Amino acid sequence: MSLSIAICEDEKFYRDTLSEYICDILNKEDLEYELVQYPNGSELLKNIDKKFDILFLDIGLVNECGMDIARKIRDVDLDIEIIFTTSMESYVFEAYEVKAYRYLVKPVKYDLLSKHLNQCIVEVLEKNDMIAIKSNKDTLVLPASKILYIEVIRKHVTIYTVDKEYKIEISLKKLEQQLLNYKFFRCHNSYLVNLKEIDEIKDKTIILNGYEVPVSRANYKELQMKLAQVLGEMLYK
Repeated sequence: MSLSIAICEDEKFYRDTLSEYICDILNKEDLEYELVQYPNGSELLKNIDKKFDILFLDIGLVNECGMDIARKIRDVDLDIEIIFTTSMESYVFEAYEVKAYRYLVKPVKYDLLSKHLNQCIVEVLEKNDMIAIKSNKDTLVLPASKILYIEVIRKHVTIYTVDKEYKIEISLKKLEQQLLNYKFFRCHNSYLVNLKEIDEIKDKTIILNGYEVPVSRANYKELQMKLAQVLGEMLYK
């Protein structure tokens, strides 16, 4: 998945600074992206049909109100993640009206920008049923529905998908933290399974697309409960 990001900022210095910071952060994460800059709200609104994932929007645009621009965008796009940039904090509470829960006070600090941008990326991926797994070396982005199960031997992790295997290095604790918002369950000390992709459970063994994964006796009852919960959610969606 390639992220689509827009910057709407009338001051060239801040436009370029934001662009430099964003590119540096995304390149370090090894993520694909497209970054577009707009010097005013009118140009942004003309191109809003491009469906951006993340928007950096200056509230204090010259001869324009960034908040009004945000309202117009929200009328046609409920999913876009909006991060306001501002020289004043007085607009913070008003930002909640347009579901913009993040803002950066100028001059923008790199670390704070990185924090907000990474949080937005996680939310964008979740909306698109994608998972970003950050290993010790790079970031692996996969559709959640393609992952069948994950095998962990010390810090050596193998991710089994419908059509491929991926090997990365990461601790089990860090991996579990990254998968908290997805329907994965630790059925065994060495295995995490995608609850949505289980075909059947037979003799303390999970079957997923022909693969067999063991279930520990200690986790068997909880697995049944979690699986019933997920199946119920899927039926009543």
